[in-house]
Amino acid sequence: MKAARFFSAVFAVAGTILMLGTTVLCLTCRNAGVKVKKLPEGAVNCSESLMEALAAGDYAAAGNLIYGQPDLGAGRGSTEDPEDRIWNAFLDSISYEFSGTCYVVDSGFAREADITTLDLSSVTDAIAGHAYTLLTQRVEAAEDMSELYDEGNHFRQELVDQVLEEAALQALEQDARTVTSHVTMKLICRDGQWWAVPDQALLQAISGGAARG
Repeated sequence: MKAARFFSAVFAVAGTILMLGTTVLCLTCRNAGVKVKKLPEGAVNCSESLMEALAAGDYAAAGNLIYGQPDLGAGRGSTEDPEDRIWNAFLDSISYEFSGTCYVVDSGFAREADITTLDLSSVTDAIAGHAYTLLTQRVEAAEDMSELYDEGNHFRQELVDQVLEEAALQALEQDARTVTSHVTMKLICRDGQWWAVPDQALLQAISGGAARG
């Protein structure tokens, strides 16, 4: 499904970022407690703009704020396609809360946040059960087998589509949970512009693959 494809794509981005070097991507912040009298406005704005873009589901804008400007893809899709409907619900669910302001690290600055999203697995895991129940109901209610099967003795495609759509809606309404991940953004200045370098936890969270909490 779309979420799975995006999960693979975003981890390819993560791999590219991790290859930028330990100077930029050192996630062990020896100087995390160091305070400065005045934080660079560009670093603060970059961190806030990135999280605002993610919370709005605007992955194109978010990608433009990440070092290397990766294409995060996964924009909104049709409201009729079950996969797109679930993905749209995921995008709508993204929220965040900063743990504090920026602090000094070896590569520049960093900022931490808690990001909360729909736990996609809580929905996708439930769809099969709902689909089985719905299909059983269709079979029991059918007055003629031609309502269910095509000439090849397979379930009619339109029936399968209807069942999957209803199962997805039921899963979203009845089984959806949220999950929160603690994430860290490195903030670096290159050629006069501030960029965010997200950690793997953030990339995983926005792909729908956040670990269950």
